[in-house]
Amino acid sequence: MKKCLNLILIYTFLVSSFLSNAQELSALVLDSLSQNPIPFASIYLKSGSGGVSNEEGRFRLQYEPTNTIDSLFISCMGYKTLGIPTSQLQDSIFYLTPKSIELNSIILSNKQLDVKDILKEIQRDIPKKYDLSLAKKKLFFRETGSQEFKTLEVKIKKTSISEFNQMFWDSVLKKVPRKNTWFFELLGNLYGDYSKENQKLELVRALELEDKEKTAIFENIEKLFDTILKDNVKTNSYFKVRSGIIGGKVEADEINNNTKDTLTQEQKTQKKKDDFLKWRKRVSTNLITALFDDEELDLKILKKASKYSFMQTEFTYLGDTPVYILDFKPKENADFKGKLYVDADLLTLIRIEYKNIRPLRDFSMFGVSFKEDFKEVVIQFKKTALGKYSLEYFDYNSRFEGGFDRPLVITEKNKIVKGRNKQNQLKMDLNVVNQNTQRYQLVVFETTTITPETFNTFEEKGVILPINKIAYDPEFWKDYTIIEPNATIKEFKVEK
Repeated sequence: MKKCLNLILIYTFLVSSFLSNAQELSALVLDSLSQNPIPFASIYLKSGSGGVSNEEGRFRLQYEPTNTIDSLFISCMGYKTLGIPTSQLQDSIFYLTPKSIELNSIILSNKQLDVKDILKEIQRDIPKKYDLSLAKKKLFFRETGSQEFKTLEVKIKKTSISEFNQMFWDSVLKKVPRKNTWFFELLGNLYGDYSKENQKLELVRALELEDKEKTAIFENIEKLFDTILKDNVKTNSYFKVRSGIIGGKVEADEINNNTKDTLTQEQKTQKKKDDFLKWRKRVSTNLITALFDDEELDLKILKKASKYSFMQTEFTYLGDTPVYILDFKPKENADFKGKLYVDADLLTLIRIEYKNIRPLRDFSMFGVSFKEDFKEVVIQFKKTALGKYSLEYFDYNSRFEGGFDRPLVITEKNKIVKGRNKQNQLKMDLNVVNQNTQRYQLVVFETTTITPETFNTFEEKGVILPINKIAYDPEFWKDYTIIEPNATIKEFKVEK
């Protein structure tokens, strides 16, 4: 027993000693002339890992100050790259100096490319320019979301289930939160390439900043509905749902599932972990797998380039790499305006940023409406040790609003019950307007090439569930490299 205790103490000492060597750098990147924050600057160590500054110019990074051969580098389009040995890191503010731009005539070769040539060359030899092979990507993902009911009204016209009277609906709707905001974060390793088929996610840690009491309200309402339906809906029933001339059929067991739960508590927990993994994998990999298609950049702006006017407006540098900057805007009915940043040596797209200038979708007919009025995207690639580019940062921001202002009739029917076919009916006027905002941020800190054997042998399995907190906790991600949270996240707190 004493021997085991000694081994535990030695192990604890070694682990503590190792952890004590690692330090966390939390810092701000500013323009040396304007003193303005520099967003999306690339932050990386010579040893391989790295990240990006957030929209406020802030970043967080783990490093070992005792590693005398390692250095921190900060680079951004149009600025001189800053390099500092990690053993000399002391500041929490780093200033980048704007890089003077020399004449285009000294670029590359005696062949001057026009915009059309550059756009054509961007899509050539994609596998030579980008690392599309199997790799292990160490990533951090953050989701910011909000939902607001601008209108939420139900007026009962008729009901054969007395529990579903107007008083019931008024009571239920009074409890429904009109607005909810949440943040979700995860750290993990993504194994695969850029295809939909080859994606495996390993979760390391996950956090939810959310008011669970608001979520519980919806769960309790669902349980109440379930109880009422169990007491009133007959076996083998089905529902006819109709709104004016629009109708459909729903089986009763799709609404009221009476299947007996035979899972043990351990199996239930594992199922939750597996479901959580599948859900978060679907959301995060949808961003990555949308980038390439059949060895081509799968970006709508490039695939529908004929709908846009492109103009080379600037020339700059990313470190020592010369970069063309192409502005684009719609010719007629296209939706976006933005910029392309192109490696002038390799003629490779290394960054794209764009946002819509008009509503993307605006539909309203017979009381049903849908409007998507905001989308803003930033995609940034970085050069790997192999000389090819791979994904560094993805920022997707959107807002949409849906509405339903129509009569709704739900009828329970049953062909087996003798007598009348119609069992119960609920008639109501439903008026709902709901606005949603979503933001997805994904940063790849490190990309390591793996073999097909490594990919195939890795077993994807749910091992964690997210930890829920009702207020921002600066200690949660201590000792982890993440996208530094912005002021809104730091101020998040559930009001009691």
